[in-house]
Amino acid sequence: MAEISMLPPKRSTTKTTLNLQEKQKCDARERKKNILYLIHSYLIEQNLYDSAEALTNEAQLNEQYQVCENVDLDIILQEYQSYYFTKFQKYPKIVRKLDSNEMLQKAKRKPTPKAKKVETKETNEAQPECDDFQFGIVSLSHNNTKKSSESFVEQSVETVEENRSPEWKEMAEVITKEFIDNSTKISWNDCIGLSGTAEKLKEAITYPLIYPDLFRDSRTWKGILLFGPPGTGKTLLAKALASEGCTFINVTSSTFISKWRGESEKMVKVLFDLAKHHAPTTIFIDEVDALMSTVNQHEASKRFKSELLTQIDGIQSSNEHVFVLGSTNEPWNLDTAMLRRFEKRIFVPLPGEIARVQLLKYYINSNSLEEKEWYKLSGLARNFSGSDIKSLSAEVKMTVIREKIREIDAKGTNRAGSNLRKITLKDVEDSLGKIRPCVGDADIKKFVEWNEKFGSC
Repeated sequence: MAEISMLPPKRSTTKTTLNLQEKQKCDARERKKNILYLIHSYLIEQNLYDSAEALTNEAQLNEQYQVCENVDLDIILQEYQSYYFTKFQKYPKIVRKLDSNEMLQKAKRKPTPKAKKVETKETNEAQPECDDFQFGIVSLSHNNTKKSSESFVEQSVETVEENRSPEWKEMAEVITKEFIDNSTKISWNDCIGLSGTAEKLKEAITYPLIYPDLFRDSRTWKGILLFGPPGTGKTLLAKALASEGCTFINVTSSTFISKWRGESEKMVKVLFDLAKHHAPTTIFIDEVDALMSTVNQHEASKRFKSELLTQIDGIQSSNEHVFVLGSTNEPWNLDTAMLRRFEKRIFVPLPGEIARVQLLKYYINSNSLEEKEWYKLSGLARNFSGSDIKSLSAEVKMTVIREKIREIDAKGTNRAGSNLRKITLKDVEDSLGKIRPCVGDADIKKFVEWNEKFGSC
């Protein structure tokens, strides 16, 4: 008797992939439709009938649908805030106030006419039958000099999404939210007392981009580490670098937090893919010791470190303008392998005597003190960081305000005068007795010794 082979029927891999892509598109359209119906229901509840009618006409909402009784936009927002607080230990910021420049740019924008959707027979046949709800697609052009955060997020995903999986696109959307607009107000001039450190940072990142011909035959540093006591201006230097015209990605440990095995490593891969696509790019990892510490040695941490080290090795061996900038207050806790990837290690020390004078003049902003008095205060503020001097200035100004409040209460009137007395030397000296520096002599000695052993000149 001849043997009969029972083989499973062959399945079309291509057809399965197309069905999955169609399902993903259908789910995305369904989510957008539900969001619009939620907004429409909320407008009705707030008696904003004209706005609700305009939304119905603009989005072509169908009157046959309505939001379920157990769904409320306000409850959804509350649940999201609770989830965000549980994950990040702080509440999310939903709206922010625009500055004068952003308001001016918003006023100059003119509403664009609604794009007409052209439907063809092929698109109608390929589209899944999920609903009759349609959305227009707007293509945004990329501009490296001026771009809003929302358009940049959308453009970052669209321009590299070809031949990518839906999972990759979801991760890319999360990472592009960490992209920093390069029109920040922080400049190098705001880094008071950090001119020497700022010059070293420019040599490592900015100058190779401005003068590429000069650096053609020399290898540039792809990994730069800023280390020093807390409050010395490491993050401020990174913010100033973000205004130099290159793509700036601010990465924190919360960006890679995931409950799924292996997803954090995939996020790192997507991060560097986006960085290479939008080169020149600077990836800033604040408090890098939290990600690459020698303390956490569990399996998930080891896999994450391995992927990050591999990606940094990849940019160091390539000619792409992708830099990794890290900052830490505890460089001795950094993993040795990660420390080797930071080829340029820049020490950000406490401000010296002249720098403290500049910081005191900038923050206290008083013209009643003489030059010798400023230098006297600088000597009393030894071991004070820039952040400590900023706190000192707030205490000094509060001293004058307290005195004015006591004067008003003594007169028995609720009307406060608009003029405050000038700040004196005694006000600053009294405040110096209330404010303590964040670091002591032993901490400073530890940083100096580590810089002599591992730092770059």
